[in-house]
Amino acid sequence: MQNDEEQNHAPRVAPIEARIVPVLFRSRNFIWDNDHKLVEAHGVTWSQFLTLTSLRWANPEQTLSPTQLYAAAQVTSGGLTKMLHALEAQGLIERRDNPKDKRSRLVALTAEGARLEATIVTDLIATNQELIGGILTPDESEELARLLRKLSLGLEAKLA
Repeated sequence: MQNDEEQNHAPRVAPIEARIVPVLFRSRNFIWDNDHKLVEAHGVTWSQFLTLTSLRWANPEQTLSPTQLYAAAQVTSGGLTKMLHALEAQGLIERRDNPKDKRSRLVALTAEGARLEATIVTDLIATNQELIGGILTPDESEELARLLRKLSLGLEAKLA
């Protein structure tokens, strides 16, 4: 039987979840920081990029109300107003009258905004392919993508 001193020095094996979560956070932070730098090199913030992406894929007219963008951009309502002014000044969005509600306006993606968003997405994909591909084989990347999707869907189901 071990005495108290021997038990305190015995190697401990952390549960697998305690080893997975910190590595997920650390990996996410590396990719997150890298992606943010790439987006900012194109002259927009991450929230502005999310706004452009939301508009690009919203509907055939590429328009949304400010309320719809508020959720997509993950900013405060005051921050959204400031951000929309900056995007409009850069010629990336425009505001249009809402044909269904004369009291409100819609935010529309301009052709320049669509080009910038597409360029950023292409650059992000290429950068992340190079970043991850240099570490994992194609088969490992496929398996990791499958497992992360399974984890994400499972967490969503448990926490919804």
